[in-house]
Amino acid sequence: MLPYWQGEFGNPSSLHRFGTRAATAQDEARASVVGFINAKPGEIVFTSSGTESNNLAVLGVAKANRKRGRHIITTEIEHPSIQNCCRALERDGYLMTYLPVNNNGLIKLADFKKALRPETILATVHLANSEIGVIQDIANLSKLARANNTYFHTDACQATAYLRLDVRKLGVDLLSFNGSKMYGPKGIAALYVREGVEIFPIFYGGGQQGSLRSGTENLPGIVGLAKACEIAARRRTADSRRVATLRDQLQKSLEAAGCTINVKTAPRLPNHLSVVVPTDRADVVAALDRFGVAASSGSACSERSLVESHVLTAIGLTSDQAHKTTRISLGRLTTKADCQKVIAAVEKIMR
Repeated sequence: MLPYWQGEFGNPSSLHRFGTRAATAQDEARASVVGFINAKPGEIVFTSSGTESNNLAVLGVAKANRKRGRHIITTEIEHPSIQNCCRALERDGYLMTYLPVNNNGLIKLADFKKALRPETILATVHLANSEIGVIQDIANLSKLARANNTYFHTDACQATAYLRLDVRKLGVDLLSFNGSKMYGPKGIAALYVREGVEIFPIFYGGGQQGSLRSGTENLPGIVGLAKACEIAARRRTADSRRVATLRDQLQKSLEAAGCTINVKTAPRLPNHLSVVVPTDRADVVAALDRFGVAASSGSACSERSLVESHVLTAIGLTSDQAHKTTRISLGRLTTKADCQKVIAAVEKIMR
């Protein structure tokens, strides 16, 4: 990324040599990104975040297909960038179906199929949940949507570093992912839009990226996202196996210490643990931080909010259990010593 911050300041839209070099770098980066998800060059739109990608997918499809229908299907445990889009559309006269999940955080295929109507224009279901790590059966859900002539979008941001995002095998029409969840830069993301999908922009400008996302492109970020995709494609299988082994060992130790693991029998991301810590402390995350462990209470986007997690409520946790739940994420650099530090910290908090 450094050359595009320090010396290569050309605008990819400019026709002079500096712009041409920038455009070439962007094209090369785009090739890496489309290869990462098995798409075509014209099917990728670069955005500023997973939130923007999700907004463009939901609002853009809703605006473009308003005359065809106004019904949209989603779930009760989507990221706020999806949920709040849906609520905004409801105020504009769209109809929403929020599918419930079972105690493992999974929606039922039968419920999804039953919710489909002739006027259903879009279904949006995340690939993996950011708070509990549960992986949905996107390939079979998208088949049901396709049979109903309904566009299908998945928010894949949380899964990018560990799961293969082959848009053809997943069968999706739109897919969001971002750099910050895969060891890439913050402030850059992408939206896959299958060729032929009817979608409108959500803001307007100079017509960059086929007028679907106007604005001068963030070339350093795009180059960084492409490199992160290349590294993830090379490492994700080995990373997933190693991290899953550490996660399972940590899970056993936490259970032995008296903790409860949420959704532990569901298909989950290999790096993810949702843990109920039995303690009288009101803020488990702050307590862990004092012992040198950086954990989370939910989605990073709403971390500083005191609102009870809609995800934990949806899987049947009581208010007390939800407030004592912490999300522990392992990663590429996590070691056994790190896991032992987590266990020691949790035991101290419980004492």
